[in-house]
Amino acid sequence: MNIAMLLTNGFDPDPRVYKEAKSLTKLGHKITILCWDRDGTYVDKPEENLNGIKIVRFFGEAQYGSGYRQIFKFLQFKKEVYSYLKNKDFEAIHCHDFDGLFIGTGVNRKLKLKLVYDEHDLFYMYFYNRPGFINKFICRAIVLMERHLLKKVNAHIVVTPKMKQLYSKISKNIYIVNNAPYKNLFGNIEKVPSSKLRIGFIGSVRYYDEIKALIDASQKYNKCVQIIICGRGIYSEQLAEYSKKFSNVYIRGVYHIDELEKLYRNIDVTYAFYPGNTAAISMPNKFFESIITETPIIANAATEFGFEVKKNNFGYGIDGSDLKGELEDIIGRFVENPHEKEKMIGSMRKMKDNYFWESNEPTLSRIYGK
Repeated sequence: MNIAMLLTNGFDPDPRVYKEAKSLTKLGHKITILCWDRDGTYVDKPEENLNGIKIVRFFGEAQYGSGYRQIFKFLQFKKEVYSYLKNKDFEAIHCHDFDGLFIGTGVNRKLKLKLVYDEHDLFYMYFYNRPGFINKFICRAIVLMERHLLKKVNAHIVVTPKMKQLYSKISKNIYIVNNAPYKNLFGNIEKVPSSKLRIGFIGSVRYYDEIKALIDASQKYNKCVQIIICGRGIYSEQLAEYSKKFSNVYIRGVYHIDELEKLYRNIDVTYAFYPGNTAAISMPNKFFESIITETPIIANAATEFGFEVKKNNFGYGIDGSDLKGELEDIIGRFVENPHEKEKMIGSMRKMKDNYFWESNEPTLSRIYGK
């Protein structure tokens, strides 16, 4: 099939989207990713080909995380997507997350293509956790709108069994496609030697207080602990400015998917604490990547992946009631008792064969079967 994927970021990077596109290409489908580079990072690459996947970027300046204030640019992106699709021979639209679904259902009213909704996490929770009546209103509106739009979807992809259970009464044709990495993504996982304990955050920098707490907690051990922040997001600049006064914090910024192996080889512990209910029933990429690279994890115990971390001794799960204090305690344990880390690595080594992406390919084949 000729499939258009809709994405409301600049594909910079989005590991899940890339893995799905690669697998569908492997299964014989033709993939074009239509994405919104809202801050013009790739203005010099409006189109590119990545391993047989065509990437088409649309531009319209808008600030990440500004919520409803970017609505007009968002609607412009929708219009541009329809103009691109209407005279081409696409057979399916694969919508990533709720904002992609909103665009996909809108443009598909006339196109009448197969419509697939790929829900990476619960989009409405980003507004639920923000203060103010308007954000609470938007949260409720998204919940109601999603229920309506789901009636127009041919297949609904979620990332965990708990997400499938959540939608079991309001959605049809639900499939689970997890966030595990490819087997060959990491050819060399041997850590680059360092005299310091390197705690890394790899991903979209959407949360300020949680990353700031890690930076602050590390200062108690600043001579033997380094904090590494890899990725960009709405709080990238603010955290970079805050970190200037600390000698043990390194802000890496934007990275390419091909650099993941190198990034994980240069960190000893993964920081994956998300606020509130944002990731309560999701399994983020870094959970799987950390297991494959044998990198112990600090996770939010209230999340589905945090439960797995604690149950399997892949790291530490914390509740965040006193985040800085809890992180100081955990960092101290890692520093003063290296054997704890080795036990966690041993647990990951025993179970890592259960956490590879290839197990998802039969599911993707069923979704797009002729």
